[in-house]
Amino acid sequence: MHIDSIPYVVVGIIPNDFQFRWRLHDIWVPVALNTQDRNNHFLITIARLQAPRARASAEMAAIARSLGEAYPKSNKGWAIAVDDFQESLLDRTFRTRLLLLFAAVGLVLLIACTNVASLLLARSATREREIAVRISLGATGSRLVRQLLTESVPLSLIGGGLGLALAWTLIHAAPKLVPLNALPGAPIELRVSVVWFTMGLAFLTCVLFGLAPAVAITRPDVQEALKDSSRGSTTGRSQQRFRQTMVVAEVALALMLLAGAGLMIESLRKLSQVDLGFDPKNVLTLRLFLPTAKYNAGQAIRFHRRALERIAALPGVKSATVGSSLPLLSRMEVPFDLEDAPPRGAGERPAIAYTAVSPEYFRTLGIPLKRGRKFNQSDNEQAPLVAIVTEALVTRYFPHQDPVGRRILVNRPIPSQNGFEDTVRLEVVGVVGNVKQADLSAEPKSMIYVPHPQNIWSPAAWFAARTELNPAALSAAVRAELVAIDRDQPIEQIGSLDQMLNNQLAQPRFQTELMGSFALLALILAAVGIYGVNTYAVVRRRHEIGVRMALGATQADVLRVMVGQGMRVTGISIGVGLAGAVAMASALKSVLVGVSATDPLTLLGVALLLAIVSALACYIPARRATRIDPMSALRPE
Repeated sequence: MHIDSIPYVVVGIIPNDFQFRWRLHDIWVPVALNTQDRNNHFLITIARLQAPRARASAEMAAIARSLGEAYPKSNKGWAIAVDDFQESLLDRTFRTRLLLLFAAVGLVLLIACTNVASLLLARSATREREIAVRISLGATGSRLVRQLLTESVPLSLIGGGLGLALAWTLIHAAPKLVPLNALPGAPIELRVSVVWFTMGLAFLTCVLFGLAPAVAITRPDVQEALKDSSRGSTTGRSQQRFRQTMVVAEVALALMLLAGAGLMIESLRKLSQVDLGFDPKNVLTLRLFLPTAKYNAGQAIRFHRRALERIAALPGVKSATVGSSLPLLSRMEVPFDLEDAPPRGAGERPAIAYTAVSPEYFRTLGIPLKRGRKFNQSDNEQAPLVAIVTEALVTRYFPHQDPVGRRILVNRPIPSQNGFEDTVRLEVVGVVGNVKQADLSAEPKSMIYVPHPQNIWSPAAWFAARTELNPAALSAAVRAELVAIDRDQPIEQIGSLDQMLNNQLAQPRFQTELMGSFALLALILAAVGIYGVNTYAVVRRRHEIGVRMALGATQADVLRVMVGQGMRVTGISIGVGLAGAVAMASALKSVLVGVSATDPLTLLGVALLLAIVSALACYIPARRATRIDPMSALRPE
């Protein structure tokens, strides 16, 4: 087969699902290095260690120092980092987001378990007479606990099985539910280890949260329980405190989840409104590779000029440009220095983002000119070397100065050798606004732009066209124009700047949606728990309420007492939850953009929301209590 117009012979086949750094590749070829060029700093080396990583790091640091001494021009200032390959597959922010989601799942599970524990305790109250009979006939406490847990385990395992079935359904629906780029390329699978983990967790939660109600019910007052009284069971204060403790726990956990979701939603809103420095609307983009085996630098420049002319002439196109990179993408960095700086080698110079662009680049992308001039057609191969810099560079290297007319030093890239040319001097002719690159949350980096014809040619180029129409409607026409010039050159990543922006936001948006879903589920579970506990309290206190109303208490008095009792527990829960939300601020800090992990408005907002939901959950049973007929409640007396 021919790759970039070079013939290759197939010598092996790898599995379809083989991935390298979360990416699927179709073709692998041997790496070609110019071993005479010592500026090859672009490769990642992978090795299987025979010694601890600390020892490998020390040895590589020593090698880096020796290379810096032997080759100061190319290696001085360069270090060698030894990292764990498995850890490097996930960046720190994404790993933190996954851990937060896992913690959210755990909190939802705890809330559900506290609800189950409360329900088991409420159910056990109806069996106190039965348990008292068993104890009076000689049953021991441990035997009764085993019996009650045995009754609960099948329910827990059935619930775990149903959860796995739902998980299997959602996994098969994942390609439609999960947006592209929201997760790394690893397939989402329901593996055997996950099944065993889920069933084991179901059994464990059954034992842990079913044990307390089981122990509580095996310690009744046997004499009172055996009395033929219709007042109800002999539930003590300890069981009442236990139920209230469960409510406090689940409401506090729900508030922590709501706080986390609220902060992530606010962070996503701030991230979506960040100043990009350019206008992404109605801009068609695509990438094209011209193989060095077929095109030299002059031929490539002529190809790009013809392509721009044909694209710009299409109906609906306002302007078109070509560049070595676009906003929102990672950019090549080159050694940089000021002309009047002390002499130093390339390895000692700071790195700066470097992009080669055609004259219409800034107009097409809507990047404003702040000072000086833009590139024009006279900035060609024969013209003096010039550059346009960003405001971030001016702020850092030319504070309180006019950079226009100043000269800067760069080592331009030589793609054919994967290295850098000797230092060249560029005259600064303009200053443009900052633009966001791959990381939207990062501060704008210093950048320099050079005219595309004056760049030492690279085989990869990005085209962009600002249109009056939907960019997708223009893609076929643009593709046809490029094919008309050279039908053998494949076009890839055709899309729009809006799509690039959506891809950048896909991960935080999807993870925020998940966190919000968990928080909503936790809120519903907490409301159900509060409602259940208050409903049970009304049933247990039916006789007391009847006495109060017989003695002159009004419906408003009963309502105030019952709602007040529930809201006192909710107030304690909110206080505990706010303390927990503040405690987890350090974990959230690294994934938030433009918002503090202890943002008071967000925390107060979720606390108010939870208070309103809790008040409603307390009001419904309390309202039912006001309708109790005193005569009906007191008739058994």
